Amino acid sequence: MPRYWWQCISCGDRPAWLTVCQSRSIAAFIWDELAPSGWDQGLLRRRCKCKRRSLRITYRFRRGDPERISVKHIVGLAPDGDYLPMLWETFRHSSPRTTWMDLKYQRGRSPWGLSKRLVLEKAQLVRLLRAYERATGSTTK
Repeated sequence: MPRYWWQCISCGDRPAWLTVCQSRSIAAFIWDELAPSGWDQGLLRRRCKCKRRSLRITYRFRRGDPERISVKHIVGLAPDGDYLPMLWETFRHSSPRTTWMDLKYQRGRSPWGLSKRLVLEKAQLVRLLRAYERATGSTTK
């Protein structure tokens, strides 16, 4: 499973996770802070010590791959029990103008599903895309 950290895309600084948010892990951050906020996208872009709002959640695509990926948006549906399907808009540091849409899920505060394939009913996908449009003001076209 990928390891997640906060990294400034302007200066490269990598502050400790708990100095940026109140949750101990990416899964706890999503479950305890992001989802309850109504998917407030401002929580995903924090101010760095370089004074820019360019501190983002970052991870490697797969183990051993030098490519870093940062999160632009995370939007999900309301949890169904402990199941939380999400759409992540990300970009690779090597080509930041190209965005990628990544469908992920988690069960409660477990990060296990973040690296697994997400399968949705068509109606769930439509709801997730509408939630993305509401939370980001962007369309998926």
